[in-house]
Amino acid sequence: MKRGELMKQNLSQIQYEQLAREQFCNRLKEIPFVSDIEVFLEKKNAPLGDFKAKVYLEDSDEPLLFVIEVRSNGEKRFVNHFMEIVMRQDDKTHYIFMAPYISEQSARAMKEEKCSYMDLSGNCYILTKRFLLYVSGQDNKFITHREKKNYLSKSSSAASAIIRTMLNEPERKWQVKTLAQESNTALGTVSNVKSFLLARDWIDKSTTEFRLQNIRELFYTWAKDYHQKEARKLQFYSLDTVPEIEQSAAEWSKTHDNGAILGGFSAAARYAPTVRYQKAEIYVEPQFVQEFVKDLELQPVNTGGNVVITIPHDETPCMYAKPVHDTLVTSPAQTVIDLLGDAGRGEEAAEAILRREYPERTEDERRTEKGN
Repeated sequence: MKRGELMKQNLSQIQYEQLAREQFCNRLKEIPFVSDIEVFLEKKNAPLGDFKAKVYLEDSDEPLLFVIEVRSNGEKRFVNHFMEIVMRQDDKTHYIFMAPYISEQSARAMKEEKCSYMDLSGNCYILTKRFLLYVSGQDNKFITHREKKNYLSKSSSAASAIIRTMLNEPERKWQVKTLAQESNTALGTVSNVKSFLLARDWIDKSTTEFRLQNIRELFYTWAKDYHQKEARKLQFYSLDTVPEIEQSAAEWSKTHDNGAILGGFSAAARYAPTVRYQKAEIYVEPQFVQEFVKDLELQPVNTGGNVVITIPHDETPCMYAKPVHDTLVTSPAQTVIDLLGDAGRGEEAAEAILRREYPERTEDERRTEKGN
């Protein structure tokens, strides 16, 4: 087996619940002042809970009540659903999410919201009014490892085209066939990308239709993977000011098959001007680079330039480029990705575009839509 992907053992839900009960009891019995644990298997009409438990403490007559939700996997969509319900509860019950494996990202999200979890190897974060039990680093006994394709890397061109097509119309509901046609990709690839997004709770699926959600989280994760492989960037110096350089690039592009597109902070200034910047950032198609540099009279430099040319690794960074104020700029999606890779004030500029171009639906809006 290769490393990377998490594959659960082929166990039934009943078997997972049995393992969960055993692990829960074994872990809590390690607490010195826990005197007894009672487990109740009956299920009642409640939004959560595959079993319940009463945990008795030596110095108290009132036991702690736990409701434990057991899932066969810890995909982000299940974690988010659990947290959504738990945060609406207003009682003294302690809720725990259990699965064979819980990713670092999901564990971090639950800790931030003070939601308890435990995997079937005993890694856990359990917060009660009496104690905090936190265990990490236990080897997971219920998964094997196999490499999984990373659809957010620069090498995944088809997946990138699919996600960008969805981001170009973020409120649109899609079907696999329609998305394949509009992104010019294979049906099987769209189905795989759909499963990838669904597992991370980045799409809201209803019947055969689906659309994006949690877009901000998607962008931050995407940018982290996207920038692991450095882009081909060239620095130049021009005697012109940054606005003059950008204007010249825009005019040059119109006569060269849109071969130059403003990106980064230069694009952000057209979408949501919030941050001052000192360099013109321009995507130039590889076949046009030498001509572009010559025509704009740019001088190559190692440092201190005021023009940065990025040579796109494939066609996806320039997908859905659009004219803003008569200047062609990268799509909002590519602009956000580029800005999130900037160590300076890129995140601030990216957030301004996210708020404008990708406003998130509230939980109430989502529930209303599902109800309709």
